[in-house]
Amino acid sequence: MLTRIRSLSLRNKLVLTILICLVIPSIVSMYVSNFFTRDAVRVQVENNARQSLGIVNQFVDGQLKNMVYMMNFLQFDEDLQEPILKLSRADAFVDQRELVGYKTTLALRIATVKRPLGDMYVTLLMPNGQYVATYSTFSFDPHSFTEKSWFPDVQNMTGYNAKWIGVEPNYAQETKQPYVLTAAKPLRTYGLTYGYVIVGLEMGGLQQLFRQYEGKESMVIIDDTGKILVDKDSSTIGQPFPYLEQLGEEEGTSFVKVAGEDYIMMSSRVTPEWRLVNMTPYKAAAQQIESFRNKDFFIQLCFLVLFAILLLSVVRTLTKPIARLVQTVVRIESGQLSERSNISGGDEVGRLGYVFDRMIDRIERMLVENKREQELKRKAELAMLQAQINPHFLFNVLNSIRLKIMMKGDEENAELISSLSSLLRMTINRNNAYISLHEEIDTNEHYVRLLNSRHGDKVLLRIQAASDTLLVPIPRFLLQPLIENAYLHGLKSKGGEITITSRLTEDGRLQIEVRDSGIGMTPERLAELRVALEAPPVEAAVDKSVARTLSGIGIYNVFERLRLIYGHRFDYDIESRPEEGTQITLRFPQEPEKES
Repeated sequence: MLTRIRSLSLRNKLVLTILICLVIPSIVSMYVSNFFTRDAVRVQVENNARQSLGIVNQFVDGQLKNMVYMMNFLQFDEDLQEPILKLSRADAFVDQRELVGYKTTLALRIATVKRPLGDMYVTLLMPNGQYVATYSTFSFDPHSFTEKSWFPDVQNMTGYNAKWIGVEPNYAQETKQPYVLTAAKPLRTYGLTYGYVIVGLEMGGLQQLFRQYEGKESMVIIDDTGKILVDKDSSTIGQPFPYLEQLGEEEGTSFVKVAGEDYIMMSSRVTPEWRLVNMTPYKAAAQQIESFRNKDFFIQLCFLVLFAILLLSVVRTLTKPIARLVQTVVRIESGQLSERSNISGGDEVGRLGYVFDRMIDRIERMLVENKREQELKRKAELAMLQAQINPHFLFNVLNSIRLKIMMKGDEENAELISSLSSLLRMTINRNNAYISLHEEIDTNEHYVRLLNSRHGDKVLLRIQAASDTLLVPIPRFLLQPLIENAYLHGLKSKGGEITITSRLTEDGRLQIEVRDSGIGMTPERLAELRVALEAPPVEAAVDKSVARTLSGIGIYNVFERLRLIYGHRFDYDIESRPEEGTQITLRFPQEPEKES
């Protein structure tokens, strides 16, 4: 972290310091405010949670009372006593039509009473096996209730008490609800049990009510064992309530942590065996006070931003000249020596910019003088090489020999003498340092013809030059060292193909490619060649690995001449693969770099 901070610019360091000095006090202020208002928020949250619990409790109590009302109705309604008793005493000798009449009377009466009470499933079960149900019994036999683990407890109930069973799988296939909330009680008269009434309540209404608190509060109904009876998520029904230990035995309030967040938990009894539990997130319930604090924080933030903008504008004014000086240094480092900072002023930064610009001016003049000296040195070396033999004399003698050979009918050797004469003509003409591309290509065609006359294996020279490149001026003797290098090192002085391709690039530069079909180079050897070509002139003169041509101007000298003539606008690529050949690509402007 410290390393990253040290690497920041001066402006960013100042900005970071300002932000730290402004933001940290605001955070401390918010923390202190939260600390002193925590108790007041907690009281408010408790009151809100108690109010929500009371509202839900009324609805749940109403639903459970409807279940109790239905059970008591079947037990105490005078109009139902006679058909229920007759149905419970019916045996195999009873007229079936009379039996159906009893069941129809009971079913219609039960349906009429339960209709306004909600979605209930009522089962009237007799000890003799007779039953009346308000739901389809096609796939469910009500007699299976007698096999439930809770049925003996219902049989042993005393007085008019009811057994609050809990949740049972939905035995009525009329809805998609997976569970029903179930209660049961025995029907007795004069100590004799003549039936059992079982009421199942669909939990859709309760779950829909609980879902209204989704994201804010959560409501569940649990039994004394801690098993969840009603929840908005049906998948948790029947699972143990995870916070039963924090809930305690009696009704009250407690605080628990869920996933690192504080919750207020309250409970109230809805039956002797069941409890309604409400869990309210502390943060969500404190929205009113949080809203007030947020408004206060927003106002402080606005003033903070305004102050930061003013301060940053002052910092920008102070650091802008420094940033411009850094950008100028970066451009100069990339080779753009014409760049200047143009910073002025009487302060330290202004004086620094002025001195820096004058220093770059002196460096640029020194580079121009050094370049001119190097160019003169190269021309002098070339002149010394060309002056070793009187080329005019040699050219005239070769022309005489060619004429004599042609007179004798030996046109093949006369053509070779003509190629050698053309090659010497290009050497003789030292008045112009640049020739057109097509003249340079003609010269190399003569050169390859002379090579083929000396060896049995022929070299095929292919020319693929774009027509718009043929008249572009290029330095003399540019391609001959590359052709010779391809012949000696690529083809190993044997037969093969050498291809010269030229075209204009999108930025208007001339691109020349020299490609051979020779043995190529390994990646290691290619890397060594690239390092040698990038070496300074003094080191390259000592490096024996750089190939030299018969004229003494090697591939390294070709690259160095192009660097001196075109500067940073010249670049090249070398690609080579073993047994696939080597390709050298040169790219440089159509006009030499003008000296300032």
